[in-house]
Amino acid sequence: MTAFAWGLGKSGQLGNGKQEKCILPQEMIWKCGNKKHKIVEVECGALYTCVLTSKGELYSTGCGKYGRLGTGQENDVATLTRVPVDGIVVKFSCGIWHGCAVTDKGKLWGWGNNKKQILGAPTQYSTLTSGPIPIDIPGKVIGVSCGNNFTLVWTENGSLYSWGSGRHGVLGHGDFRDKITPTKVEELKDIKVVSGNAGFAHCGVVTDCGDVYMFGKGFDGELGLGSNFLKDVAVPTKVPSLGGIKELSCNVGENHGHTLAISLQGDVYTWGDGYKGKLGTGNQDSYNTPQKIPRDNFSGDEIMHVSAGGIHSAAVSKEGRVFTWGCGSDGRLGHPEAEGHRYLFRSDIPRVVDIIQDKGKALGVTCSYYHTACVIE
Repeated sequence: MTAFAWGLGKSGQLGNGKQEKCILPQEMIWKCGNKKHKIVEVECGALYTCVLTSKGELYSTGCGKYGRLGTGQENDVATLTRVPVDGIVVKFSCGIWHGCAVTDKGKLWGWGNNKKQILGAPTQYSTLTSGPIPIDIPGKVIGVSCGNNFTLVWTENGSLYSWGSGRHGVLGHGDFRDKITPTKVEELKDIKVVSGNAGFAHCGVVTDCGDVYMFGKGFDGELGLGSNFLKDVAVPTKVPSLGGIKELSCNVGENHGHTLAISLQGDVYTWGDGYKGKLGTGNQDSYNTPQKIPRDNFSGDEIMHVSAGGIHSAAVSKEGRVFTWGCGSDGRLGHPEAEGHRYLFRSDIPRVVDIIQDKGKALGVTCSYYHTACVIE
């Protein structure tokens, strides 16, 4: 298995050895060209990308500012370079300025911008870390999601912890204060969290019952809670119109917030700001409650994963096809029409990325604000 990336590449985040825009997907390459690696997962951060191999090794490429690559350096790199995490990595997340990884032992490691100790690490670490550092979490960590200077973590027993910048109430503690150490979200103490996602300014979690709780910035309707919640919401609040959800994704842009979710049946729900058609409903309308995207918009496919970028979105189906929609400038949609397009290119409905379909079966897809990547079997 390997990974392909496309879109803006000025910092080397596409991992193809270049620092330029790519309209069409290109395969990511390794710093050590003689190595053969099997990529099982990829995630886009802000101007950087990380991949996980079948051996539990983590690699990164792109912008090194503030140490976000986890290599102990701040220089940009354009090929995949090893992140020295102590242990076998099973989960990881790329934020705006920092990243985190979870090992098979349930331990958490973090790197990048440690301003105000947003990594949740001891104060002896400086603003910038020299590479991955341990973060103490009560219990065995099974998942992590990095947002804009804050982090969400959930443990094996279903507890949710958050820390970092409390702007917009994204930490879920009922206030807007920063937390410099991991703090349990008491509002969810009687609920088992099984997955979650941290966007730029809002968050969501999924429970073992398939319910969704949202918190953070809600001015664009991205919380899906209706017209009475177009504001900051500092405690996790249940989305009443959703159930049977297995995954969600919160957008990584500061403005024009939106959210995507997938049901157990493989249907996609969307809500928030419809800027540039990124909700995939066929128009640019905005919605403050979840809307189901017709299955026909995905050629009848059952959707397995979704990713909300800044002003575009992506999904991968059970059949292994990648769909993208929304703003197509800088090539972030992966469609050839973006090349030399006289006006701003966009798609208001999901479209298959043909070149990926020609390469093989896609297993996952991920968006940042400016670029997109996927894993190919």
